[in-house]
Amino acid sequence: MIKILFFDFRNCEIIDGFNRKIEEPKKFEGNPIFVSGHPLEENWLSLYGSVLKRHDGLWQMWYTTVMKGKETLVLAYAESEDGIKWRRVKKDVVTIDGEKTHFIFDMEPHGAAIIYDEKEERGKMKYKMICGAAPSKCISVFYSEDGIHWYSPEKNPVIGTNPDCPMALLRLPSGKYVTYHRPVFGDRRIARSESWDFINWSEAKTVFDQAPFDPPQIQFYGLGAIPYGEYEVGTLWMYHTDKNDFGFSKMVGGYIEPELVYTRTGYAWHRMEINKTWIKRGEEGEWDCSMVLPASSPTFLEDEIRFYYAGQRTRHGQSLDLTGWKRSEPRSGIGFASIKPDRFVGLVASDEGLLITRSFWTETGEFFINADIKGHLRVEITDISGNPIEGFEIENSIPLTGDALFHKCKWKGNPCIEKVVNRDIRFKIKANKAVIYSLFSGDEKEVRNYWNFRCPYYLPYKLGRIYI
Repeated sequence: MIKILFFDFRNCEIIDGFNRKIEEPKKFEGNPIFVSGHPLEENWLSLYGSVLKRHDGLWQMWYTTVMKGKETLVLAYAESEDGIKWRRVKKDVVTIDGEKTHFIFDMEPHGAAIIYDEKEERGKMKYKMICGAAPSKCISVFYSEDGIHWYSPEKNPVIGTNPDCPMALLRLPSGKYVTYHRPVFGDRRIARSESWDFINWSEAKTVFDQAPFDPPQIQFYGLGAIPYGEYEVGTLWMYHTDKNDFGFSKMVGGYIEPELVYTRTGYAWHRMEINKTWIKRGEEGEWDCSMVLPASSPTFLEDEIRFYYAGQRTRHGQSLDLTGWKRSEPRSGIGFASIKPDRFVGLVASDEGLLITRSFWTETGEFFINADIKGHLRVEITDISGNPIEGFEIENSIPLTGDALFHKCKWKGNPCIEKVVNRDIRFKIKANKAVIYSLFSGDEKEVRNYWNFRCPYYLPYKLGRIYI
């Protein structure tokens, strides 16, 4: 499947009458779905952790907390059947006075990120985790058969820095592993390291740094990320420090909200819109009023992308005594916000809009549009020079209307699809009162796996077609 998204205008030749708009995820009305305050935990938790849904339907969550009476971090575990009603599950990994607990990793994990590695052929290594861990507190890797009992390879740590931050862990379609962390201890920027075997990692290279337009109070606390087709899409933790904090580390009084970010290469990252918060903090007094801390990656469902996050009532570095909320209330909680597939960014035509894409190679004659159409939308398929292909003219297009993830493009008379396959084509779209989120070419089965796609690539026409 070839897909065009509108993170930027790289895939567009002409845009007239459209405005680009970042969507806003909708918070679940039942938030928070999980709260701090368990008898074995201090009244604090964070999604320095991950949320996954397995193919058998089981939801798993790993979150960071502090064991009651201790001062060190521990990784805790919960399960769910629907991703909404969660229960802490007692296991035999960490015991207290001989009793099982829901703690499953007590090596002082910092920034834990976990993936279920479908491509891994060794069953005992299906689950993979990266985090800072004792005794070195530097970045280490672990593997597991069930996500509960974790084992260390012979070589650890694998990266010689203390992450001191939330981390991300990805396996790309190529098979390469990627992690995002801080370049050095305490340095609030984002770096990337890569590995082909999960054990030997490349030197950290900075991919996010302060830009000239960022004020002194902006720092990059961490990055959660996931492959999305041939992109990587992420939540960049924007740390807004307190302007009255003159300490070098800026530890007290700041707040965190994420921005939506993306990359095609893994190194040239872009903020979708500068200073546009992706998931906003709640109103004063709400459970997520001070900080919003997304999980290491979102979760893809059939018709929904969920961004799980931890919310905090206190700001960074603040103790309970510095706030006015009731001490009987949970200090932290976990909830989620959702968008529909592909609906990160839309092109909005309030009146009449014209869109012509750059040319791209297609091998199928089925075309789809993810759009919310209050008025109407017509589609033309053209050749590389912009000339309409016979039968696929805009006058012959059957108008699309309504809100759908997979509007199928149709033309009167069912023209021969052989005219538009195995060649370079363009989309030409005329729309009225519509928001377009993505355009794609593929079969009915492919388009349902919306996160699995190729991007168009462009070469001088005389060089012929190659795939990268």
